[in-house]
Amino acid sequence: MNEPLIAFFAVLCNVTAQLSMKYSSHETLANKWSYLTSPWLLLAVALYGLSFLLTIRVFAVNPLSVASPTMAGATFFLIATSSALLFGESFGLQKAAGILLIFVGIFFLTRSQ
Repeated sequence: MNEPLIAFFAVLCNVTAQLSMKYSSHETLANKWSYLTSPWLLLAVALYGLSFLLTIRVFAVNPLSVASPTMAGATFFLIATSSALLFGESFGLQKAAGILLIFVGIFFLTRSQ
């Protein structure tokens, strides 16, 4: 993949944005509209924007059929592992097998060029 560091930062921004959204939903808020000004939610919006801009660059210099699944697979893996660590969500054998199957699929996609 061309410019892998940009792809890495795009994925990292996306994952951090998703985790920030989840964290913002756990905050105890005084009224139901105050979540719109939650620092965690604002961080998520900013990171999604940065991820979007970085992803545009990654897609511009790589085949879409390789870059998109690779970045999605990395996102799936990082979300599953970090949500287990940070939020205590389950990470069982089925989830691990599913991620492994995603990586196997990405392997075959990247070799088919």
